[in-house]
Amino acid sequence: MWLNQILRRNAVRRPDAIALADVRREVTWRDFEREVSALAASLKTKAAPGDRVAMVSDNRLEMIEAYFACAAAGVVAVPVNPALADPEIEYILGSVDPAAAVGDETGRRRLAAVRPGLPVIALDEPFGEAAPVAANADTSVPVAILHTSATTGKPKGVVVDERSFQANALSWLADVGVPDGTVFLNACPLFHGSMVIALDYLAAGTTVYVLDKFTPQGCLRALEARRVTHAFLVPSMVRLLLDCRGLADTDLGTLRLLLHGAAPMPDALAAEATARLGVALQTIYGITEGGGPVVTLRPDDKPGQPPSPGAVCAGTPMLGTAVRIEGAAGPGEIGEIQLAGDGLMHGYWGNEAATAEVLDGGWLNTRDLGCFDEEGHLWIVDRRNDLILRGGQNVYPAEIEHVLRQADWVADVAVVPAASETWGQTPVAFVAPLPGREFDEAGLIGLCVRGLAGYKRPSRFIPITEIPRSAAGKILRPRLRAAAEGDLK
Repeated sequence: MWLNQILRRNAVRRPDAIALADVRREVTWRDFEREVSALAASLKTKAAPGDRVAMVSDNRLEMIEAYFACAAAGVVAVPVNPALADPEIEYILGSVDPAAAVGDETGRRRLAAVRPGLPVIALDEPFGEAAPVAANADTSVPVAILHTSATTGKPKGVVVDERSFQANALSWLADVGVPDGTVFLNACPLFHGSMVIALDYLAAGTTVYVLDKFTPQGCLRALEARRVTHAFLVPSMVRLLLDCRGLADTDLGTLRLLLHGAAPMPDALAAEATARLGVALQTIYGITEGGGPVVTLRPDDKPGQPPSPGAVCAGTPMLGTAVRIEGAAGPGEIGEIQLAGDGLMHGYWGNEAATAEVLDGGWLNTRDLGCFDEEGHLWIVDRRNDLILRGGQNVYPAEIEHVLRQADWVADVAVVPAASETWGQTPVAFVAPLPGREFDEAGLIGLCVRGLAGYKRPSRFIPITEIPRSAAGKILRPRLRAAAEGDLK
């Protein structure tokens, strides 16, 4: 009902305004509604209500249309990362048992290889004739299964409903604000949970421009050509934009707000982005299991000093989301961040044990560690899964990373544990230098001696060309842990 309402409301109010665009074409709200109806009609011939429909495609505006069409047809959208290897795609398909699929040309070829005989609708061809579709009035039925990035094991399918989309959009419109005439650049993968931000902007009746694939120069061209006013990027993307030679010749005069999330934004990078891009920055803290963005730090918020070294201020909870720190008695005490609200997932698809580990009594355990300060700002300290236990003492990678980033030649850094016969675990730092800069281990050691207690100092500093990250910008720590143990070179 919620997605259908977005379509109907805006098709009536602004039928000729541009709703979606990408490098291939533009779609008005009138055509958006018609194309969704046509795709939904095709889906209903291949899948029954409640069936799963896999979506395998690179970024294109039709991916967004497919989410709306699945909701209209009463089926459950299952977006799949097209960069996965065939066995990884087969694992996801095997877990959800799709009745049908949609895909671009490459996606259809991948699906034919792993699931021969599965009915597949082309996303890069006309959908056919539109047909009336009766929207489901129940917003609590599953509408999508969004898979986690699998940085700590096999991906888990996060089951969400339209009530979750609705709750997120209403809180987004209240907290972020979307003025008339806004053009939003979607630079992140549409198979990822961050795609709800695009739905939030569509709920406001604005234009969403879908970037096919992020490259610094391609992103700059889109920002200028489409006169983008709002964009969501992960910090690594921001760094690449600032390092791009084309930035000096790009007119970003329409850009007003740069939203960032998925990973901490270093203070130095934030200051440089504000100065050189001429935009306000807004921090977004979210989690797929929680419905997407749940906490935000607006440009006019003024948090104080971090209550813990290396902690990052996420801001204050968005409307409709309750946040508590489990195990903390008061401000400044670190514990596990837990969420409650209408945006929470139903659970992990087909995995009751994993669901029970994170959902309890209406609260979601994010597995992130954090605390509130005296003013009520939420600070993220680290991931529980990333915690290093050295000789019985807690070592937070974020604190070490914060110190190492103070070196002006460091582009990126990640700290992971390695086994130690003496201490159980010891921190190891992977450090990527800026282009053209030399790796200076002595300088890093000096920073750690001055800024960290002895037990927190890395036992090794390993130079690396680039810190491996997922499509969502999260550090692939398992890969680095394997390298630290000598399994990878």
